[in-house]
Amino acid sequence: MIKQLILVRHGETLHNVAGIAQGWNDSALSDKGREQIRTLAERLHAYAPTAIYSSPLGRALSTAEVIANATGLNVVTLDDLREMNYGAWEGRSFLDVRREYEDIYQRWINDETCPCPDGGESHADVRARLDRAFAAMSSERPIVVTHGTAIRIAATGLLRLPVMASRHFAQDNAGMNVFVWRQDRWVLKVWNQT
Repeated sequence: MIKQLILVRHGETLHNVAGIAQGWNDSALSDKGREQIRTLAERLHAYAPTAIYSSPLGRALSTAEVIANATGLNVVTLDDLREMNYGAWEGRSFLDVRREYEDIYQRWINDETCPCPDGGESHADVRARLDRAFAAMSSERPIVVTHGTAIRIAATGLLRLPVMASRHFAQDNAGMNVFVWRQDRWVLKVWNQT
């Protein structure tokens, strides 16, 4: 059973800097992102992690590999840890998406079941697959390397909050979040530490 869960967002990417929705697409880590991860990996060692799980997307996997080198652990990838699939919005500027898809964007940010257009996911879809990912983990103190929207949605599931409360959480690149299991619930100990 998991007793301590550390959720980590990947380091800064070139698309993060440009404000582009990545989703299931990918972008290389920036120089700043690589430095963020080296610093983060040193801090994570003190938490005595017992496993590393990662999204298979390159920006998360390259982050997880740096952490693995610092901790001596192997990386296990889980497809369910991927970022939200933004459908037609992937590769687009978030500013353009808000302007060009105003009606559906407003539904998407207010209705947990509204998916992104052209095969994208809803907030509820992402929460369901993150729940599956956590259920598949058997380590006591895993580090989970994933993505900004995924982490915000995961927090709502762990803390038993409505999924759309995820919009009220910030998650910076290379942010670290620590949850501890207390008797019958998760307690948030650290949020978005960079």
